[in-house]
Amino acid sequence: MTNWTPYLGGATLAAFLLTGCGTTTDDKTAEPQEDSVKEENKGSASYGNDSNSDHNNKVRLMEQNLQYTSNGEAKEETAFLKNSDNQPFSLYVLQQYKLSAEEPGKDIVFLTTDDSIFMRIELLTGDVNWDEVEENVQTQLKSLSETIEDPALDVDNGLGFEVVKGDDVITSILLKGEKSPVRLTMFTKRNQDYRDAFLEMAKTLMRK
Repeated sequence: MTNWTPYLGGATLAAFLLTGCGTTTDDKTAEPQEDSVKEENKGSASYGNDSNSDHNNKVRLMEQNLQYTSNGEAKEETAFLKNSDNQPFSLYVLQQYKLSAEEPGKDIVFLTTDDSIFMRIELLTGDVNWDEVEENVQTQLKSLSETIEDPALDVDNGLGFEVVKGDDVITSILLKGEKSPVRLTMFTKRNQDYRDAFLEMAKTLMRK
């Protein structure tokens, strides 16, 4: 992987070293897992629709089309349902990306053609103190740049924070769904904007 040190929750914030990706959840990104076809949403919900009871106790299809913008270009592509073997969730992953365990309590979705482009996924507890989380995120981002900006992404029921350091763009997203709160950290580049693709995949995340 890349020479990026995990900067959120790590002791050293200045360098970015992506620690070992661990065991990936699938051998072939484009092929859905067989058991994912029968996976049930046991009390879980989509982030964009956390209060919608129609999501409960339904079988998730093995694939779903996602609409997103990548480097300024509008796209619609098929994403396949993947299950984390590290945290209790599933989500739809676009074919050019891969879901992998990073370390206990942290998964990543990375671009297969350039693994320096990735999104870290951390599930949070239902009783999370959002004031503390927001303060922690901003403190860590300020260690990279004093200027924290709004990432200008379509974040429903959540907040976004972003800093730019050289060519690197680090974006933190807090999705505040009551049933599935999550903290996302995206590592992209000025000229490689995959943030919307990452966010649209994250919006399909359902906790088991």
